[in-house]
Amino acid sequence: MRFDDPQMLHLLWLVPASAVLFWFTARRKRALLERFAGRKLVARLARPLLPGGRAVRTMLLLGALAMLIVALARPQYGKEAVILQREGRDLVFLLDTSLSMLADDIQPDRLSRARFEISSLLDRMQGDRVSLVPFAGDAFVLCPLTTDYSAVRLFLDGVDTEIISEPGTNLARALEVGGSAFDAKEREYRVMILITDGEELEGDALAAAAGIREQGVRLYAIGIGTPDGVPIPVRDERGEVTDYKRDERGEVVMTRLGEQLLAELAHAGGGEYYRAGRSAIELERIFEDINRLEKRQLESKEFTLYKDRYQWFLGAALLLMALEVMVIETGRRRRGDEQEGGEI
Repeated sequence: MRFDDPQMLHLLWLVPASAVLFWFTARRKRALLERFAGRKLVARLARPLLPGGRAVRTMLLLGALAMLIVALARPQYGKEAVILQREGRDLVFLLDTSLSMLADDIQPDRLSRARFEISSLLDRMQGDRVSLVPFAGDAFVLCPLTTDYSAVRLFLDGVDTEIISEPGTNLARALEVGGSAFDAKEREYRVMILITDGEELEGDALAAAAGIREQGVRLYAIGIGTPDGVPIPVRDERGEVTDYKRDERGEVVMTRLGEQLLAELAHAGGGEYYRAGRSAIELERIFEDINRLEKRQLESKEFTLYKDRYQWFLGAALLLMALEVMVIETGRRRRGDEQEGGEI
């Protein structure tokens, strides 16, 4: 027998304390009655319903109190070994933080929508290890592989277009750094999710995608934006648009979703391409496709599960209280019979 909450057993001191309180209260009550009436009259009026009835009732109530306290301590008897297995995959999110992600053809803007897509996918994940890699002209591992999704969201909320000092969009570099985020000992159950508007300004992303596929990584691409060209707003400290990004000749730079490149990247990486839509339907399809991938056993732990037996003591407490009520009722019936006999 063991107790899950042994500290509750200290409350057993209430049992002798209650016994002393009952005795003291009974003595004081009898003394007050004898002050106003004779001892013989009090003895007759205070005669118990049953011989020794008060002592029996007190013992039953104190026993019930003791059983309730023991039940609160959660007694446990018997045990069994339980093996808990955790399964999942390793997923690395590549998040585009280049200036073109500030375009608002997707409300409120591309980057905000990309963060929303990642957060929504995290809501559906269970057991998968997740890493976050922001990129622009360069890339780095912001959050290493972890199952702590709250920590991932904390990092995700801090991602903006200033997190990478190197301007531009280097998809090849992003894929390279993303590949380094995986555990080198594992070559299976690895997924990379690229979230970008698909504008490649430097590097050879197709070759990089084929390279990570050879490493056992499956690449999925999510396009953020629209195929129609839109300008990139420049905002002041209050968030008001003051101008649009311009090139060296002073002309407004237009940015558009590069779907063809993203589809080719996903195909080269053995995955699928999706365009982020306005509804949750597309997001659900993305998750379902990823969730079909086989999971590996990440860890296995053996726990000893003890069986709760508080029910025994709770039942005993209820039985003792029921007996206390029976003692009262039996005494009342007996006194009633005596009174009826006296009247006859």
